Amino acid sequence: MIATISILAFLTAVLRAVGTRWLALRRAGKKAKRLAIYAVLAFTLSLATACGNLTGEQPPSPANQSRPPVAQTASPAPGEAPGTSTSQEKPPDSSTPPAETGKLRVHYLDVGQGDAILVQLPDGKNILIDGGTGEAGPGVVRELKQYSVKKLDFVIGTHPHEDHIGGLDMVINSFQVGKVYLPRATHNTDAYRDLLLAIKNKGLKATEAKAGVALPMEGGLQALFVSPAKSNYEDLNDYSAVLHLTYGQTAFLFTGDAGNTAEEEMLAGGRSLKADVLKIAHHGSRYSTSTAFLKAVAPRYAVISVGKGNDYGHPHAQTLQRLQKAGVKIYRTDRDGTITAVSDGQKVTIH
Repeated sequence: MIATISILAFLTAVLRAVGTRWLALRRAGKKAKRLAIYAVLAFTLSLATACGNLTGEQPPSPANQSRPPVAQTASPAPGEAPGTSTSQEKPPDSSTPPAETGKLRVHYLDVGQGDAILVQLPDGKNILIDGGTGEAGPGVVRELKQYSVKKLDFVIGTHPHEDHIGGLDMVINSFQVGKVYLPRATHNTDAYRDLLLAIKNKGLKATEAKAGVALPMEGGLQALFVSPAKSNYEDLNDYSAVLHLTYGQTAFLFTGDAGNTAEEEMLAGGRSLKADVLKIAHHGSRYSTSTAFLKAVAPRYAVISVGKGNDYGHPHAQTLQRLQKAGVKIYRTDRDGTITAVSDGQKVTIH
């Protein structure tokens, strides 16, 4: 109240002084009048600012504008002093989360009537086994990107049939590639020629996939080809590059389209074929996955990559019966879609 009375008294004195000055200015020239008016306006603005400071009101400024609310601090844990925190809030990350360390992931991609398998190793490296048909190629590329693949360290074409290597040329053209493995088998088809051209254009050379050849691995991993054992077969399927992958106490067997002849050679080869997960050869054909071979592998799970309503009748009833008799849990891409097996080196779980 006292501050308000003082301000009114001050304004009255100022107005009287201005009135006296104005009478003097009436006799002055136009230029002097203009300068005097400007001075009065400047003085008035200064006075308004001073009045605001006296009453405690502040002119708006960026510092006084509305601010975003301050994040609330969580209640302290028992024994923790108020106002302290053991962790800091981080902004959400919209990027794809990295795969869990120490885990091996095998994705049996749903590519219809064909094969395409992505193996993501615990050290961040990637293996691609086959790439489906040419029509499936764009979908394979898309899925690999969804799994955050930037580089394919190893690409394996099990054998030259189009439903296995048809999409590999597009994959190789779309990603950085380390090494390519192919069996010593040729096929006079556009799909096979396109694959060889893609390999050449990348400046790569195919390494022969055959029994006894190992992929360079570290960290408790072993990847060994157990077939083909020969360089001459009547059936192109028997040239299939069969890979046995071990991680800790778990194992996977990828069989391509290997038939009974190749299975008999693997059994005679003396190498361990035991695996927790068996990729059933030739989409569940009756001419693969014999009783003797199934006994040697002794899988807990079987994955059949097969197209819904295919013209071949895959998987055949005989193969399914053998698997059921052996107590193997069966997964099928035509029913389950893409199937992922995860190993921590001790056990395998299926998603």
